[in-house]
Amino acid sequence: MVEHMVKLFDKFSTAELKEIGDGYLRDRIDSILIIHAVSGTLNDLTPEELEIFDAAV
Repeated sequence: MVEHMVKLFDKFSTAELKEIGDGYLRDRIDSILIIHAVSGTLNDLTPEELEIFDAAV
């Protein structure tokens, strides 16, 4: 997961990252971690469960 985060933020220079507020950066990282966790969960669903999920969303 750390490697994934490094790749995502690697396109920004150190100066650009320093300009991003801590709260905003924390929120972005939280969102990325949540998406990664949820996508892993969806991979574990059976086709029937995935159909129920799709209908709910």
